[in-house]
Amino acid sequence: MKTDRLTHVLLLIAGLLLFVNGICAFEQSLPMLLISSLLLISGVCVSGIAVKLFWFNSNHRNVKLEEDA
Repeated sequence: MKTDRLTHVLLLIAGLLLFVNGICAFEQSLPMLLISSLLLISGVCVSGIAVKLFWFNSNHRNVKLEEDA
């Protein structure tokens, strides 16, 4: 279970880095705007997946603890 938590943290960090890289890469040329937009979208998606996995595992862990009690 600890490896899952570490994986989710690393996934969240990767998503945030993609998002920040997309913000910092904005320039006036069309190719850079496309790349920046792609980085922003992928960063938001990866971060959203990581948060969803955190939420799912915390709910799953709470249900498991209630069943054991």
